[in-house]
Amino acid sequence: MQRGQTKAYQLKLIDQVLWVQVFGVSTLLGTEEYIRDFRALVVPVTAKPWAIVLDIRKWQASPAQSFELLKQNSVWAIANNLHHVELLLPADEMLTWQYLKATEVEKPAYLTRHIAEDEESARMFLQAAGYLKGAD
Repeated sequence: MQRGQTKAYQLKLIDQVLWVQVFGVSTLLGTEEYIRDFRALVVPVTAKPWAIVLDIRKWQASPAQSFELLKQNSVWAIANNLHHVELLLPADEMLTWQYLKATEVEKPAYLTRHIAEDEESARMFLQAAGYLKGAD
């Protein structure tokens, strides 16, 4: 990635929760970089169950080649103790379908998936489930 180029995502780890905000188009190179950053950030918390908030409300249609990489990352996350997913979905049904295709992997029974209305709703669910401490 060249200096000055903007990433199409933001990642932030708070307690046992990875907050992911994706915006714009995910290129194949961008998807590979996202997965590297994602894994590097979350590895320190994978000894215990952890959660993710996926905010894809500003995501745009992306190349199909990215789907396989995203599926592999979902498998990796589940294999590394991901137990809870909070989703902030876009209004565009086509983008929601794209997300579902990109995460179409076998999911264990213990994995909780919840569609949140907004960040605060996701935060409350995660605090109740014990992934987040009190307000930051």
